[in-house]
Amino acid sequence: MIIKLNNINIDFDLENEIPYFQVSDENKVRFDIDSLNKKDITSLINNIFKESTTNCSFLSEFIKPVKFKEKTNIGRYISINNWHETIHSENDTYVISTIKNITQKDINSYVLYIKRGLVEPFIVFYNDENMLYISNSVIDIISDSIEFISSVKDTFANHICVED
Repeated sequence: MIIKLNNINIDFDLENEIPYFQVSDENKVRFDIDSLNKKDITSLINNIFKESTTNCSFLSEFIKPVKFKEKTNIGRYISINNWHETIHSENDTYVISTIKNITQKDINSYVLYIKRGLVEPFIVFYNDENMLYISNSVIDIISDSIEFISSVKDTFANHICVED
């Protein structure tokens, strides 16, 4: 599945690297999730997705070699009104699901849920310009706007992960 951020194409599937490693340094920033508190996360999400249509894509199910659904508990935190599934088949067969028109409040609630370490979904939130990838250890922000990434780096400088 290709996600377009204006001039940047991100391959979001299990065959490619995570989004962070698909873009140049000036288009990304990585945060240590444990260094961000609730207020920081809310501020970050509000900056990334201000008043825009936001979507969410995530791994929802493996079909082959073994059939099982991923435990995401996403329906507890995000109102699911517009759902689409795409089947990917390379080495394995799996489903990437997309939910459209998600609110900042829903994103914030789900990101805080992931931060607590209760689930570890393969998930991104995105609009036309920015993307947020979260795991149980990092939050990655990707943007087609170098100025936006620079601003985020300045605002949250003490939370940035230093890459080797």
